[in-house]
Amino acid sequence: MRYLGFVLANIMRDKTRLLFLAVSIISAFMLFGALSAVAVFFRGGYRFSDNVHIFIDPKYTDTLPLSDVEKVHRLPGLRDDEVDFAVERGGYYRDPKNPLDPMAIDEDFPHAPDPTGRFVWDLQQVRAFRADRQGALANEFIAKKYGWKLGDVVPITMPGITKLDGTHVFYVTIRGIWRYRDPAEGHEQLFYHYTYLDESRATERGTIDFMVAILRNGVDPSRFAHSVDQLFMNSGAETSSGTQDGVRRDYFRRIGNITLIAYLILAAVFLTMLLATGNSMTQSFRERTREIGTLKALGFGPRRIWWLVMTEANVLLLAGGGLGLLAAFWLVHVAQRQLGNIRLSSTQLVAGVALMVVSGCLVGWFPARRAARLTVIEAIRTERR
Repeated sequence: MRYLGFVLANIMRDKTRLLFLAVSIISAFMLFGALSAVAVFFRGGYRFSDNVHIFIDPKYTDTLPLSDVEKVHRLPGLRDDEVDFAVERGGYYRDPKNPLDPMAIDEDFPHAPDPTGRFVWDLQQVRAFRADRQGALANEFIAKKYGWKLGDVVPITMPGITKLDGTHVFYVTIRGIWRYRDPAEGHEQLFYHYTYLDESRATERGTIDFMVAILRNGVDPSRFAHSVDQLFMNSGAETSSGTQDGVRRDYFRRIGNITLIAYLILAAVFLTMLLATGNSMTQSFRERTREIGTLKALGFGPRRIWWLVMTEANVLLLAGGGLGLLAAFWLVHVAQRQLGNIRLSSTQLVAGVALMVVSGCLVGWFPARRAARLTVIEAIRTERR
């Protein structure tokens, strides 16, 4: 620690060079954090998934006929013959800058108390929702965000759904405010009645976007999902079924290997950053050759010189990399409002710090080795630059 001031003074001596190095390092680690989060997101998976809920999505079409719900009801393994369904098309409140995730659900969807423990409902509010055809259940987050209270009538615009009157605005009454038990699970969701949607829309009547079958304890989710897909094989609306985790992974696999692309971009960015930083640090120490010789003449041994140079490189990388990860954390937080499940995990943050140390050692190794081997005579003979 007693040499830290000396190290910081050396880092700050050339402000212009420091500015360009800082921009390079901060940009590299900002991209590392953001692209790491994107790579994990597009790898698929859903950390709140369980083996009780089986999601049944259309395989080749956009929708499923509502009549398919009754066919799934007949399959063995369901808990209380429970099959929920929904339509989810996206929307916004008053302005496109206020995105929502409105979901038209069946009457039995909001169970209170919820047996899975995933939702936190108020039983009286759920009853009020069921009694009102235009009722809605709002997530606690958006209720606070927009100042919604019980009884408020709010307009929800859904561009992907056209009503019989040619508009896209649905008016719903807030009958309940709920939250996920894990606050990280979701923010922008709003539930309203499927019957209200289906009676109001001009097209795609009698269709749904997906089903959710809820299994009894001990039922194999993969076997049940296979049974569902076999049931609708060769029909006009084949299905792709699985847990929420499995369905997401299959979807992202069909999109393409986005994860590999993200990591290739990261590799190119870091190679460029290492070359630029390494070159700048080598040039910096070359300019200080006589000073290093003076330190050796004052009694600084090769090992101490080596550590001073390596410390300077690592302080530079840790400071710039830390700022870059903070910027990435902010970017991911903003993206989370749109994508939901994207996040910068503690594992990725630890990997970022480890990468800073490794990068610092790599860019500092050559100048540190050269400085440690430098003799006083060689240093004195070096011309000033």
